[in-house]
Amino acid sequence: MSVTEPHPGSLEASAVGHSVVTEKVALEVARLEGSGVPERAYSLAEEAFRREIGKLRISARVAVVKRERLEVESPEEFAGLSVGEELGAGGVELDLAVEPVEGLNLLAKGQEGSVSAAAFAPRGSILRVPDMYMKKIIVGPRVCGSIDIDAPIGENIEAIASAMERRPSEITVAVLDRPRHEDLIEEIRRVGARIQLRSEGDLTPAIAVGMRGTGLHAVIGIGGTSEGMLAAAVIKCLGGEMQAKMWPTRRQQVDQLREVGIDDPDRKFTTEDLIQGDDVVFVATGITQGDPLRGVRYFRGGGRTHSVVMSTKPRTVRFIDTIHMLELGAEAQGIQL
Repeated sequence: MSVTEPHPGSLEASAVGHSVVTEKVALEVARLEGSGVPERAYSLAEEAFRREIGKLRISARVAVVKRERLEVESPEEFAGLSVGEELGAGGVELDLAVEPVEGLNLLAKGQEGSVSAAAFAPRGSILRVPDMYMKKIIVGPRVCGSIDIDAPIGENIEAIASAMERRPSEITVAVLDRPRHEDLIEEIRRVGARIQLRSEGDLTPAIAVGMRGTGLHAVIGIGGTSEGMLAAAVIKCLGGEMQAKMWPTRRQQVDQLREVGIDDPDRKFTTEDLIQGDDVVFVATGITQGDPLRGVRYFRGGGRTHSVVMSTKPRTVRFIDTIHMLELGAEAQGIQL
């Protein structure tokens, strides 16, 4: 058997089919690029995700999902995805981490970097965590074994640079542009590393960190648990390393952690703690233009999507460029390359 052929019974055998779900979500919501209505975009995305995954012969239990803080007229009528919910048409039992739209405000403002993403693993593999903040440090394969989330930021930057045989000034770190990161940003600057300040989303930087040639070498800071768990799936597939800690900001969130079996809020989590085992699939489709995923491009009666499908068993990364005929007769216009 070739090392690139799907292992019998592995998730990779159906991974491309899973990517259809994020493609359909992207096609649904990309028309709202720059619309200024994030509530409408998120509602459409969740509806599309639920509808499309319902066509797959799987039984996927939601392990983590981001609950967007949206201003809707009737919150009780907004039936969003929830942790523990079972999705799919029935079949193999899986865990699911999902973000129907990562970078919701980027989409609403017509800015780069919005994607639809999901990760699948055998039932019981994905750590079930509440929707809260998560402190994280993410690096690529060459830096595995060199980081420590408990160490000072300067020491981690020095360790990353040493592992990559570079100077700290030749290392670029992605950080969310938030007031809570002011001290972190100053520490990174003090050691001489470069910084990419991101207005939203730390999932696409995690994809970039796991690949060579992107010019990004680490993701550091505090973001959401849903992005963190999806980033763990990416790093699991690409062979990098991630360390994380939950970052509760209210007593209620400490209690929520205890409810899912996390008694120590200061516990350090490794990639393996976050997603156990060696059978993981990650899928994502670009919504707005970005890197490494391009956004949805429409033509008369159809659209074009750009997706990535990663797996661990075997370790493969597929970039899929798909043309969708959305209306009868669209092919009469010709397919544009």
